Amino acid sequence: MMKMFSQKSRARSVKRIFTPFPNVVIPMPMGTEAKTALSMASRMGGAVSLVGLISVKDEVRLSTGATLAREFRRELVSLNQNYNLTGSTQVMVSVDRWGDLLTFLKTHKPDLVILEYPDFFEAMGISTYQAAQELEYNVAIVRGPWMQNIERILIPVRGGPYAELALRIGLALHAKDNHVLHLTSPDTQPTMLEAPFRGLARILPRLSEVRYERQVSTNPAEAILQQAKNCDLLVAGIAASTQLPSGSLGTVAETLFNQSPCALALVKTERSAPLQFTGVEGEQAGAQAISVLVDKWFAENTYHADEFDDLERMVALKKAQGLTISLALPALNEEATIGQIIQSVTDTLVKQYPLLDEIVLIDSNSTDTTRQIAKQLGIPVYIHQELLPNYGARSGKGEALWKSLYVTKGDLIIWIDTDIQNIQPHFVYGVIGPMLVNPQIQFVKGFYQRPLKSGELTQSTGGGRVTELTARPLINLFYPELSGVIQPLAGEYGGRRTALEQLPFFSGYGVETGLLIDVFEKFGLSAIAQVDLLERIHRNQSLEALGKMSFVVLQAVLRKLEKRFNRPILEEVNKTMKIIRHEEGNYFLQVVEVAERERPPMIEIKEYIDSHKR
Repeated sequence: MMKMFSQKSRARSVKRIFTPFPNVVIPMPMGTEAKTALSMASRMGGAVSLVGLISVKDEVRLSTGATLAREFRRELVSLNQNYNLTGSTQVMVSVDRWGDLLTFLKTHKPDLVILEYPDFFEAMGISTYQAAQELEYNVAIVRGPWMQNIERILIPVRGGPYAELALRIGLALHAKDNHVLHLTSPDTQPTMLEAPFRGLARILPRLSEVRYERQVSTNPAEAILQQAKNCDLLVAGIAASTQLPSGSLGTVAETLFNQSPCALALVKTERSAPLQFTGVEGEQAGAQAISVLVDKWFAENTYHADEFDDLERMVALKKAQGLTISLALPALNEEATIGQIIQSVTDTLVKQYPLLDEIVLIDSNSTDTTRQIAKQLGIPVYIHQELLPNYGARSGKGEALWKSLYVTKGDLIIWIDTDIQNIQPHFVYGVIGPMLVNPQIQFVKGFYQRPLKSGELTQSTGGGRVTELTARPLINLFYPELSGVIQPLAGEYGGRRTALEQLPFFSGYGVETGLLIDVFEKFGLSAIAQVDLLERIHRNQSLEALGKMSFVVLQAVLRKLEKRFNRPILEEVNKTMKIIRHEEGNYFLQVVEVAERERPPMIEIKEYIDSHKR
């Protein structure tokens, strides 16, 4: 098989696994085993650093610990291999092991510190309370017995600020059953959730790996212990640090620590808890919980084009699923690049590997030779303003994409921009791949590095200015579940016809934003994937053109918010943009209409229904 324009070694190393803790540290005083901590870390998928701690007396030279350090290093390397860990091993010889450990952690900034109980605390001569108070990191204090196969995890949440971390750890262990038990007091109304729990309440129904149960109890510790009898691991947050009585992890945490019938992990976050959840603290409480959902999606649904460069396999997957695939090329005056794009894609993905069943050009009434070049290369050409004449002709890229559904036949529809100067087949098969390997994915967005050219100077990054200055801030603000989408405005994307035909299409540059939001709201976050297409070189637009594009993206988001809240936000007058001009030393305003309008779902169009009867 020929090499397909990529770096295979990079693709083969990609792991589609949820790793919210890429850098885990397990401190191990010499003479301790940390079996539970090691077993737990080995299931998380991230790098695990083992830090050996050797103590010498104050009056003895540190160099006297050299022999012990060599022996301990060998022991740590052996543990690393036995537990299949990836990460470093390090031994520290010191008089003040606790102080030196705090200094080490401050330098290395771990995502999670796992401390074994009781071995770590007895060897270090510190209490669990001291560790919880002084470690400004995500911390899990674990106690066995650890079962070989952890299948059932209980995650009790009572609205405390550490519930989010408990959920992250539970998901990271990839158990078959994650039972989230939300405990409330009898006087708590369902509509009056505790402030810190509000963020979790938003995402728990969207996590398929979670079994959520709400239970009313006057004795939370008893309720948790009763449920823990049927579990392999209990993961719970300690009391907030500002509420801790001196020397205690909290009444419930202490009870669980002493009486849990299964393995236990008590957790606290690196973020300090507010004294009270009122005002701003109340509004923000639980807001970080959305990142649990986003991080999980990002880890599992972010692909690399190199994962799909075995084109024989891709063709086999397509045939096995009985799918057909169409590539639609929207174009407006692209004579400089359209020929190279068609030739490159056709040679590899039609003639050599029959991955594409159809390629069409959807032209926006070009005035150059774009259409002639496509026809000479045997590609069907449509002028979108002439299609579906009963519905009128609109200008805009979104209009071309909407009408491409009408003229194509494929089960999967892929779009790529036609101004790409460094075209390679992976721009197409990279977008197709996730839908072939995962039938649940309905929509795939490409992302890439975008060089920015200014005169004769080219910067390796800096493109995508509307994305970073307008689209992503808006998405983070109003649709935070989509905040992991790297380039929501990328022109290389596609989806399943059965999904796309149910969605409205904005007619202009708002089309990418609108489709992304609508796919999310109709099919859920797990239906969306993104794929790294390496680098994309194309012509950069003027600042004025980018301003108009931003104006359209703003309109698109606001239109979606109008539907969500069922109330008007935009007035017709808001659709005109005042462009500031400067000529001959004078400033003046030019009023330009930059209105973004929407087409209905194609499945509602009679001509489409008649021509695509299934």
